[in-house]
Amino acid sequence: MEQKVTCAFTAVILAVAILMSCILIYVPNMHIIALKLEDSKLTGGRISVMEMLAASAEELNGEGENTRQSILKGHQIRLLLPQKVTADNVSIESNYVEKTTVITINGIGKDYFSNYPMMGEPDNILAITYNSEDLVGVIEVTTDKVLEVQMTSDEEGIYLDFIDPHDIYDYVVVVDAGHGGNAPGAEKLGAFEKDINLEIVLRLKELFDKNDKNIGVYYTRTDDSNPSFENRVGLANDSNADVFLSVHNNSTASGRMSSIRGSEVMYEGGDSTGESKKLASMCLDHLLTELGSVSKGTVVGDEVYIIRMSEVPVALVEVGFMTNQQELSALQNSNYQKKAAQAMYDAVLEYLGL
Repeated sequence: MEQKVTCAFTAVILAVAILMSCILIYVPNMHIIALKLEDSKLTGGRISVMEMLAASAEELNGEGENTRQSILKGHQIRLLLPQKVTADNVSIESNYVEKTTVITINGIGKDYFSNYPMMGEPDNILAITYNSEDLVGVIEVTTDKVLEVQMTSDEEGIYLDFIDPHDIYDYVVVVDAGHGGNAPGAEKLGAFEKDINLEIVLRLKELFDKNDKNIGVYYTRTDDSNPSFENRVGLANDSNADVFLSVHNNSTASGRMSSIRGSEVMYEGGDSTGESKKLASMCLDHLLTELGSVSKGTVVGDEVYIIRMSEVPVALVEVGFMTNQQELSALQNSNYQKKAAQAMYDAVLEYLGL
């Protein structure tokens, strides 16, 4: 009997020990579990907080400068953060083509803005939406032009400033990889123009990434996507770019393979300043030198939407002919792609006086 009691007591002690171990494991996260349970009971999803920001701007305008300074501390927007949520829980990603910025904050729920209203100035901001799932809040900000976002933080929260690229960089360059997605461009012998264009642009990006000059470079695409023509030229116009460079490859009018080969660069004939033609000429000269290519000249390209609608110096480069067997093979060679990228990189630096 005594042995049975001892065994039962031991079993109880073991069960309690296991239970306590489980509690100790989960206690550090109990507040998160509780928050998730509470948040799951709340309704509502994607909501606009633009009115909240506009109302706060009116309120701040009615206050003294000392009050404004104490709240915004010289910044455009303030976001308070709940306890145990810090700046390390915040990530920011910008889509410059769409002029949107996504701010992701781990640890905030659906009622975040009810408890921590956004305060600041809505300058250049068209819309703000908010959504939270599983205590991951996503704030999406849409602006009226291309802006860089800078974040600072203190013990209370984070502060956001939407800044014109020209206030950060000495020069702004926009690079467009032609075609993409369901618009492959020329197709020859299993090769797609969209892929060759992108490979050259990615090589060009490597060069700009290593550049020690203060140049801000924006890309219409760095993957197999297909931005609209409006968004491509819009990125250049909305950022007031110093250079808009679009990378393509040529083909014959019939699309048949031929002996026609060489590099051609299109420019905006309607540009009365002559800057577009100047940029195009520099691009062609460097391509001929770097690739040993045949010159097909600089050509007015105002029939092309992104050229005609560009408000900044633009050059559309046709690196080579995909309908020429020799050039098609070269265009698929990584070393040749690097040379093409180097030529355009050198041309942009020359145009900018660097």
